[in-house]
Amino acid sequence: MTLIKDELKELVAQSGRDFYEKGLTWGRDAGDTSLRDPETGLVYILPMPSPSLKIPTWASITAKDVAVVDMEGRNVGSAEVHPTVELLTHLRIYQHRPDANALVHSHGKWTRVFAAVRQPLPALMMDQFLYTGASLISCAEIGPAGSDKVAMSAVECLGEYGKVVLLAAHGAVCLGGDMNEAMSVAEISEDMARLAVFANTLGVAPEITLADFMDKKATRESLLHLEI
Repeated sequence: MTLIKDELKELVAQSGRDFYEKGLTWGRDAGDTSLRDPETGLVYILPMPSPSLKIPTWASITAKDVAVVDMEGRNVGSAEVHPTVELLTHLRIYQHRPDANALVHSHGKWTRVFAAVRQPLPALMMDQFLYTGASLISCAEIGPAGSDKVAMSAVECLGEYGKVVLLAAHGAVCLGGDMNEAMSVAEISEDMARLAVFANTLGVAPEITLADFMDKKATRESLLHLEI
């Protein structure tokens, strides 16, 4: 018997309401969130609209509206509730990133600027660079929403440590060990994009890299004494 946890359905419903309140979606069913239960492997995810489930905004979502699927995408919750069209993107990331237990697929107004021009999102501030995985934030290939092509391109862009990937002409996907982290990464990504838009009006802003956190003298000494 599949163990569905009501508290996780409520957490995802609450994330939908928070998502809307924080401005990470422009309205209707744009964007979505999900949680993976590490104990059962089940994924709790926001639904797609249907004749019986109108979604004017995510602010109206409740726990009974949350879909539950297994890691292969089979619906194990209510037969009347179907997962978002972006399900495959969520599943592919969970399948390839065991450290991720929550995803926020945002449609925020600043990250979508970079998604629109299909350019990487530059990290300009040290703290933001660390919070988003100390990795390049790339833009995945363009393709149909929810397609395996886009999902696997997002996985490739995230790599082993990245916590943010842009979806071309679409939005962003942010991950975390729990929903609090994933939501925080989504908010940080919006601020990163906002800073980049304004900073680049003054010229090309220098990006933060891992080298900025290294002691160059110590690194040089380590390399010079490395036995090959």
